[in-house]
Amino acid sequence: MVTIVVNRSSKETALSRAIIKKIVDFVCEQENREIPGKLSIAFVSLEEIRTLKKEFFHQNIETDVISFFYGTEEPDKVWGEIIVCPEKAREYAHTYGTRYENEQKLLLIHGLLHLLGYDDTDADKKQIMESRQNHLLEHFLIIEKRDHLVLLAQKAQQYAYAPYSLFPVGAALETCNGRVIQGGNIENASYGLSVCAERVVLFKAVSMGYATFTRLAIVSSSQDYCFPCGACRQVLYEFTPHLEILTARRGGDYQVYTLDELFPHPFQLKPEKGF
Repeated sequence: MVTIVVNRSSKETALSRAIIKKIVDFVCEQENREIPGKLSIAFVSLEEIRTLKKEFFHQNIETDVISFFYGTEEPDKVWGEIIVCPEKAREYAHTYGTRYENEQKLLLIHGLLHLLGYDDTDADKKQIMESRQNHLLEHFLIIEKRDHLVLLAQKAQQYAYAPYSLFPVGAALETCNGRVIQGGNIENASYGLSVCAERVVLFKAVSMGYATFTRLAIVSSSQDYCFPCGACRQVLYEFTPHLEILTARRGGDYQVYTLDELFPHPFQLKPEKGF
């Protein structure tokens, strides 16, 4: 298991240790590689990284990230080092209209790919590396969204009203513009009037003016993954047939499906001619 050492000398806000660890683990998993030793990651100022570039590469220019591969023979067991300049990340975010944090994530992924053997010294290799790093960032950001949505579903579970089944369920529904609607199941003494958490959040969202959605997280306190019932699948299908469904369980781990995968043959009415 890799040991990550983080150093910060830049005054800019940098990625947290938790996010750094998630990114390193994610990239290694995707590349099917292991890091045999310590990985040193430093966030430095623009002047510091310029000095390093001049000292080790004989180029007196600004840069955004530098990687040093040491291998497994170093006495301090540092396998590799990545130097990131947050100031350049902020510059890129301003230029391209992206999030500052995501630009840092991209630089970290770029530096890590270098240590794993990727090269950008010619046009073809550069294209391969850039394509890979962009794909990894996109995938990682989706995972972050999924993790966050499950967390919001867990929080919504606290407000579920389930005195009869004692089976509180939380749901979090993400709209196509990124808004998240939360809710829990609401039971009634007349059991047939109870409403599942999935329909609670959907009805709430539609009543607020939303009609298209990207993903839905559902969680219960069970050790089993929490799937939407048939009625909820039918109601959800009315709005988003390809909705991503995150079925979570106690502890927060989850599985990913699409609604049309879980509900391949919905009931549908074709509109009458002239309407």
